[in-house]
Amino acid sequence: MSEPSFPVPTSFQVSNDGSQVEEKKTGYLNYEVEPGFTIRLRQNIDPAMDPKKLKRIVSNRVAAQKSRWKKLQYVDDLVKKSRDLNWQVSMLRSQVEMASEQKQCLEREKMELKECMAGWIQRFISDQGI
Repeated sequence: MSEPSFPVPTSFQVSNDGSQVEEKKTGYLNYEVEPGFTIRLRQNIDPAMDPKKLKRIVSNRVAAQKSRWKKLQYVDDLVKKSRDLNWQVSMLRSQVEMASEQKQCLEREKMELKECMAGWIQRFISDQGI
């Protein structure tokens, strides 16, 4: 991670009569969390603020933003996984249905063969006179 670039003052708060009320500077911090993933943070900077405190504020905001981004990625991955599993379930249901029909067909064929064998045995017994 690279260090954040410090903001350039972009505005001052001005009262209705045109005089400057406060000297708080408003700017943006661009912070590269990962290569290609930069977060732009709005930050009100008090010139008297301790640099360590400023760094902590920035790092907390970056961590929060990164956490939100990871949560979105996680939810997106769950949605994709859900879609894939639903598709897989529908495919498996159709396969189960086909296998069930095939099983019924084979059971009917088995019964027909048993009846045929029983008939042959009866004919053999009657022909032999046993």
